[in-house]
Amino acid sequence: MLRSSLPMCCLLLFGNVFSPTIAQAWGGRGHHVICSSAVHLVQNENLRRFLQGRPHTMGHLCNIPDIYWKSLPPSVSRSGDPAHFLDPEVLGLKVKNIPLDYAKIEKDFLGRDNRFKPAAKIFSVADDFGSLWWRADQFFRLITGRKDAFAAAKTPQNRKEEQDDKLPYNQEVYAMMVNMGLMGHFVGDAAQPLHNTADYDGYASGHGGLHSYFEEAVVSAAPANLESRVYEEARRIRKAPWLKPGPPLERLRAFSAESEAELPQLLGKDPIKRKSEARVEKGMAIKTPAERHDPSIGWKRYERMITGDMARASRFLAALWDDAYAAAGKPDLSGYRSYRYPFTPDFVPLDYLTPASGETSKAQ
Repeated sequence: MLRSSLPMCCLLLFGNVFSPTIAQAWGGRGHHVICSSAVHLVQNENLRRFLQGRPHTMGHLCNIPDIYWKSLPPSVSRSGDPAHFLDPEVLGLKVKNIPLDYAKIEKDFLGRDNRFKPAAKIFSVADDFGSLWWRADQFFRLITGRKDAFAAAKTPQNRKEEQDDKLPYNQEVYAMMVNMGLMGHFVGDAAQPLHNTADYDGYASGHGGLHSYFEEAVVSAAPANLESRVYEEARRIRKAPWLKPGPPLERLRAFSAESEAELPQLLGKDPIKRKSEARVEKGMAIKTPAERHDPSIGWKRYERMITGDMARASRFLAALWDDAYAAAGKPDLSGYRSYRYPFTPDFVPLDYLTPASGETSKAQ
């Protein structure tokens, strides 16, 4: 997700820093690697055969929430911002203790003290806390909820029908593919430790500017074989609490708990030369990012962590794809021949928020 790592109107930059004003979760390369690798980790033979010809498509779809959707009017694009992160410290909870009923979180925490920001209240649960798991679960539900429609759809009988985008079968396969790819973005976000903390850019700990350095600059410095390394490591993941059968939300919580546990290690490996500073002067927040070594040095320090996090995401995503496909009735995908490509899929409104959550207006 795009979270503003530094306020645009009140920022002082000095020194040699790696801190663009906007940070993307894993950046374009990272999200593509996660979803392209996941294609080859799917266990169901029919689904794997369908996806193996489309790793580029899945990689593209997994980037849509950070690219095309962010180009839409603010009234649309900003409504999706809270779906890319969780800030558990805002509620005063550890990840493992966060309730899975979003309506209950809204009811119990709206208007209460923001435990991360002194003297602040939680005016919008969505904006202040986030909703990452529920967004991933939404796309899982969009896939499984089409089981009856898929069962009723007949495969194309000739070339004309194969290229008919209005044919119910083509519509169902296309929608499944798109929803799988979009779900992959948020699974990738959950694997990024800094998307599981309110101190997402490190300023509370003297590591300001860490977000984009870790997931964008350092990943860009990784070698050309990053995807093959992620895939090979993901193949070796056999046992994990989030691989056990069960509701996606429970598994996402266990998955994020592993990401949260990595935060001390992530900070410890940060190759800073000078710590960041944050102060308020005449009512204006002034932030000076930490000064860091070149991203090539960062890659040497973060190599195992980044490769491991992406491998976790790829393995988990493949498992969720398998489970969603099974719950949708394991439809026959062999008849899909359409050339339709999901360049700009429509924005999907969040369906799990209530009016009590408040308007999504906070710039993250």
